Parts: sequence; C-alpha cells; structure tokens
Amino acid sequence: MVFIKILSSLVIVVCCSFLGLQAANAYALRLKELRMLRMAFAHLESEVINYATFLPEAVERVAALLHGGVKEFFCDFSRRLQKRSGDTAAEAWEKALKGWKKHLHITMEDTQILLTFGKVLGVSDRESQQRYFQIIQSQLRNQEQKAEEACLKYQTMYRNLGVLGGLALAIILL
Repeated sequence: MVFIKILSSLVIVVCCSFLGLQAANAYALRLKELRMLRMAFAHLESEVINYATFLPEAVERVAALLHGGVKEFFCDFSRRLQKRSGDTAAEAWEKALKGWKKHLHITMEDTQILLTFGKVLGVSDRESQQRYFQIIQSQLRNQEQKAEEACLKYQTMYRNLGVLGGLALAIILL
C-alpha cells in the first residue's frame, strides 16, 4: 500500500513538473518564433526590394530558410499566392495566418501586427513597401523585447510552480 502511494505521488510530481515545463516552454517558443518572423521579413524585404523577385517566389524562397510553424505559415501563404484563386496578397496572407495562428505561439497582439502588415503587402510602390517592411521589423523587435522580458520573468516561475505544485498535491493526497 505504501509503495502504491509513493509511486502515485511520484507520478503526480512528474506530471505536474511536465505541465510546468510546457507552460515555461511556451514563452521560449514565442520568443523563438518572433525572432524567426523578424528574420523572415528581413529576407522577404531583400527579395522583394533588392532583387525585385515576384512575391510568390520570394515567399517560397524565404520559407525554405525557416522551420516549424513559421515555415508552414509561409509555405501556405506561398501556395495560396501561386494558386491564383482570385485572392489578393492581403486575402491570401490573412487566410494563411488564420489557418496557422493556432499552431504558432504568438499572442493576439502579434497576430494583429501580422494582419496589419498583410493588408499593405504588395499594394504599393517599392519605397512604401520598404517602409512597411521596416515598420513590421521594428514592431516585431518591440514584441521580441516584451517576449524576452516575459520569458525571463515567467519561465522560472512556471517551472518551479509545476514542481512545487506537484509536491504539494502529492503531500495533500498522502
């Protein structure tokens, strides 16, 4: 009987610790994805502004440099552009973002920044496009700083909360 109690307590502590690690990991993943998005927009700016690459091809090239959910988002956007189903670049961007945002670790504020950028994508001259690219990179840099602060602030807390919560629950159940 004692063995079962100890084993179940150990399982509770491990499970709660795992939940704490998952919650802490979400902050690190958001930071990583924001950095990847910023890098993606820098490459996209270079492709569109400097090399005058057509948007579908530029997005496809940028997607090849990425990984994870951000890559899938850019690949989906590229596919939607290449399909030529009558959607504008803004509509294709919005549909791709809405389809993939649940797979990304970004906040509503991050999503709103991306949606706003999508509305001006491919609808203006090169100078304006370059300005929009600089604006979104600046906004993503600000979001990245906020994410870094949140990561430092909450990551350790969630890890400790998972372990300590599991220990408290195990003690209560004993």
